[in-house]
Amino acid sequence: MTIEEWLNKDELAITIWNNKYRFENESLDAWFKRVSNNNPEVEKLIREKKFIFGGRILANRGLNSKNKKITYSNCYVIAPPQDNLESIFECGSKLARTFSYGGGCGIDISNLRPTGSKVNNAAKTTSGAVSFMDFYSYITGLIGQSGRRGALMISISCDHPDLEEFIELKSNLDKVTKANISVRVSDNFMKSVINAETLILKFITDTGEVITKEVEAYPIFRKLAEMNWDYAEPGILFWDAIKNWNLLSNNPDFSFAGVNPCAEEPLPSGGSCLLGSINLAEFVTECETFDFVGFKDTVKKAVVALNEVLDEGLPLHPLIEQRESVKNWRQIGLGVMGLADMFIKLGIKYGSEESIKWINMIGTEMIFSALESSNELTISKGAYPMFNTKVVDTPFFQALNTKENNLRYQELRSNILLRGLCNSQLLTCAPTGSIATMLGISTGCEPIFATSYTRKTESLVDKEKLYKVYTPIIQNNFISKGVPEDQFPEYVVTSENIPYIERIQVQAALQKYIDASISSTINLPESATIDD
Repeated sequence: MTIEEWLNKDELAITIWNNKYRFENESLDAWFKRVSNNNPEVEKLIREKKFIFGGRILANRGLNSKNKKITYSNCYVIAPPQDNLESIFECGSKLARTFSYGGGCGIDISNLRPTGSKVNNAAKTTSGAVSFMDFYSYITGLIGQSGRRGALMISISCDHPDLEEFIELKSNLDKVTKANISVRVSDNFMKSVINAETLILKFITDTGEVITKEVEAYPIFRKLAEMNWDYAEPGILFWDAIKNWNLLSNNPDFSFAGVNPCAEEPLPSGGSCLLGSINLAEFVTECETFDFVGFKDTVKKAVVALNEVLDEGLPLHPLIEQRESVKNWRQIGLGVMGLADMFIKLGIKYGSEESIKWINMIGTEMIFSALESSNELTISKGAYPMFNTKVVDTPFFQALNTKENNLRYQELRSNILLRGLCNSQLLTCAPTGSIATMLGISTGCEPIFATSYTRKTESLVDKEKLYKVYTPIIQNNFISKGVPEDQFPEYVVTSENIPYIERIQVQAALQKYIDASISSTINLPESATIDD
């Protein structure tokens, strides 16, 4: 098989493979074998476009033998800096080292004292937590990653007295240009917003100094919305939901320290995650039904494959704290892509009640199969070292116990109590921007962006030429069959004509079965207001 055959002669797709994932002049067959580590089952899934690893695995797997300092992980969370200069600069050093291996990072600065606090040095008072963000942003832009820019997420608690300064930071376009920022929002904060209550933002230093700031909750939230409308940041992390909706919420030895740059992976200090995605569109049969048997088999094989990569990549993490965290918690992040393509193949409108029913069926099978596979792996690998049987009592796990699934649930519960799980986190949905585009399918759980787009090229006589390109699912299912654009079925919808509430409902339905999180883009119309 040639790359042209595998990627349907798509110039953009072939360019992505050549520039991002191919090593030097390796052939496609050699690439298949390298990224699958000669595992024929995994290689078959990748060839068939049913499953594919995340970008760092595709680019780096097997290259450590060539004396390259690389990692297989897309995602890291660095231990939050403590409230002293040594820790603040040590965090910068950890960022630099991790970026140099190709990983993206998240850090939380909530431990750093607010502006004006007393310090015992020449400055007498500190410039505040937010002032160090430019330092971390600068490091991110400084370290090259073979054509990629390092990715950084900086978060802060909604209880921090520097909250307003953090929210307004990016109104200065010269500030923190190489990082995304998000506010860790609590349920209590949101209730205060809804009830228009006063909040006391509070910080206690190591010397016992108490810094408080009284604010009105609604204007703070309004300012956050205004900033997002104008500058697309900060984002919001619903921190109580993150802490409570997972397989670790009852484990007293575990806590999340932050999230990775795209926020689909909440992680502990030093935490890392390996990503892989299942292409849902490839499980629609010619009879326009969904192959649940094949899907279940693929989920189980994908969990095994990601665990193989985890073991192989354990010594390759840049920092000792990362190796220790991965060894103890063994996070993997299996997700989906091609959801919108799947709906079109099935003749289902994205966002409809029927689409929600399908997500529930697919999500149920995915989480059960992933948990069963992780449990079965303990026979050969044992449970992850920090395993605690309380996972079976978490709200996330107990929500799987429905009337329809009770027998399967009870058997799974018994097996987990008996043997444990090989992984503390299993499912996540990454953006899949590059890999989905390479495979010619819709990204993550998002609708198709458009039915067609205009591509620009320059001809042999250096003249700019514009030509129309149809999205692959549209080209294959309609244009190639002679269906004109004005006669597309009503179930063919794009991001611009799906009400954002329906878009949220789709993601919310899927999130019920995802024990980590989902990274995706929700497009609002240009007419959307700050009130929206």
